[in-house]
Amino acid sequence: MRRLSLVLALVASSCSAPPKPGKGVPPEHFCPGAAGCEKGNDGNFTVGIASIATSPTGWEQPRPDFLASKGDICNEGAPRGTDGLPHCSELIADAFKDCGKDTLCPGVTGYVAPDADGSQGDGVLDWFSDCGRDRKCPGDVGYTAPDADGTEGNGKFDGFWLAGFGNNIPMWSVHDDTFARAVVMTNGDVSIAILSIDAVGLFNDDIVKIRARVAKKMVNPPDFIMVSATHTHEAPDTMGQWGPRPVFLPERGVDDVWFDKVVLENAAQAVVDAATSAKPAKVFAATGHLGARTRETLRDSRDPQVIDDTVTVLRFAEKVSGDTIGTLVNYGNHPESLSDVNNQSSSDFVWGIREAMEKGVFNAQGQLLAPGAGGTCVFLQGKVGGLMNPLQVEVTTVDGEVAKQRSYAKVKGIGDLVAKTALDALGGAQEITAPLLAFGHQPLLFRVENTSFQLVFINFSILKRRLFDFDRVKVISETNFPKVQSEVSKIQLGPVRFLGVPGELFPELAIGFDAAFAYGRPLVSESNPNPPDLSMAPGPPYLQEQLGGDINMVVGLSGDEVGYLVPPYDYKLHPTAPYAEQAEGNHYEETNSLGPSTVPTLLEAAQKLMSWEPGL
Repeated sequence: MRRLSLVLALVASSCSAPPKPGKGVPPEHFCPGAAGCEKGNDGNFTVGIASIATSPTGWEQPRPDFLASKGDICNEGAPRGTDGLPHCSELIADAFKDCGKDTLCPGVTGYVAPDADGSQGDGVLDWFSDCGRDRKCPGDVGYTAPDADGTEGNGKFDGFWLAGFGNNIPMWSVHDDTFARAVVMTNGDVSIAILSIDAVGLFNDDIVKIRARVAKKMVNPPDFIMVSATHTHEAPDTMGQWGPRPVFLPERGVDDVWFDKVVLENAAQAVVDAATSAKPAKVFAATGHLGARTRETLRDSRDPQVIDDTVTVLRFAEKVSGDTIGTLVNYGNHPESLSDVNNQSSSDFVWGIREAMEKGVFNAQGQLLAPGAGGTCVFLQGKVGGLMNPLQVEVTTVDGEVAKQRSYAKVKGIGDLVAKTALDALGGAQEITAPLLAFGHQPLLFRVENTSFQLVFINFSILKRRLFDFDRVKVISETNFPKVQSEVSKIQLGPVRFLGVPGELFPELAIGFDAAFAYGRPLVSESNPNPPDLSMAPGPPYLQEQLGGDINMVVGLSGDEVGYLVPPYDYKLHPTAPYAEQAEGNHYEETNSLGPSTVPTLLEAAQKLMSWEPGL
């Protein structure tokens, strides 16, 4: 393990030495065979795994009365308002008006008079208490002084905005910690890290920063760090688009200090900790299938109906003792079981999967139903475009009960089912007797064709990422078109292959269009007013088969989050309001994609990468 072009963190291109004999044209960065990585594998396989929490530790809270939903629709842990009912979801419509702490503005039903406490019209926002991140105001028990960071009484909400179901959803509390979890594998001269972060997404710019921080912290950093987001929609915004919207345009939703000092820093440190804890190891690999219970975990909300029920799992064990170091689970589904009525930070069903993989599956009485694997579980997101999600699905828990929608019982139900599938598969897992390591990493540029994204990238500070081949003072044209830097990557671990894709891949692009993947539904509904043109869809071999391993995984939101990867045969824009509104039928994903050229650009790069085989 040694430094290779600053771990590629600065996207250098010094790997110009002739590669060892292999197959195809090598990507821009690769190992073994590149300069600084000539020796390759020597059979001494080591693994280290580390986990560091990234949860917020101090923030201002919303007043529960100002949350729009209330009653039984809210999940466990929702705050209670002055009416004694649980309140949840986004802020009420009048939250940004100075109507007083009773929430009532003049002219609305129920309004009688200005608030007796003088809070109406006093020039102070009423929907939160401006007491600072310690949440202690003068006169409260334990209050000693204003917050040292200046957040008390600054007229600003120093809290967090949850990502994924629109704007104006403030965080109330933390249900379960979010994490940065890293696996570092070495074999002789080759070292590779896989880093998973509980976040809705990370831009390539952020991932470059993480790699650079690791390079500064270590003398011999990993040669390549694959960084993937779990895509939880129930944790604080890490991209920017889910902040407050007091008027027409939203404001940036990321707490940039927390993101820099906690998320990015702890992510880098997790890689360091994993590398320094590495031990001689052996690895076991298996695949499981949800089968008949597939539709208890997810649905495909967009034609064609293609669902991948595969749960892929690796177990890393100490070479001598056989004790579990940790596990890695790859499964594709949106972590958004809690939906839009949640105000608690959570990794959603990812929490349930990791808890069950580590500690076991338990019923409501605390009885152990399936022993856990032990160690630390790392979850890798899979193919979630399409849109693959658990909304509206009915989950039967291990206790035989149908879980309430939008509840933590549903979160645990999905987690238990996926983990049980992985644990059962591990019972028949085969050891990888020759865990030879290799990687290929190819940076690329995507055109920003989405006019809404052009607006926020160019003119506003909502989404912070660099633009390439573009002069901001000139008009957009074919010779001056905004692009973002992204990447595609491939990792080999013996017969196991990982393909890192920078967004939310539609499952059919990876596994094809077999009717069996529709699980009893038609591939395309007859009532679909704007169906995909499957005559234009690509044929086999599909991406997973092209990877060429015995066990192949697609790792979504890897190296970047560019939104939905909508294939050309189904790219339909609204005729009068393209990108701003979705076309007739289920075409929401186009509004959150870079544009129609993204998938062809990605597939071209991915296919070239997969046709390359390193000389091992």
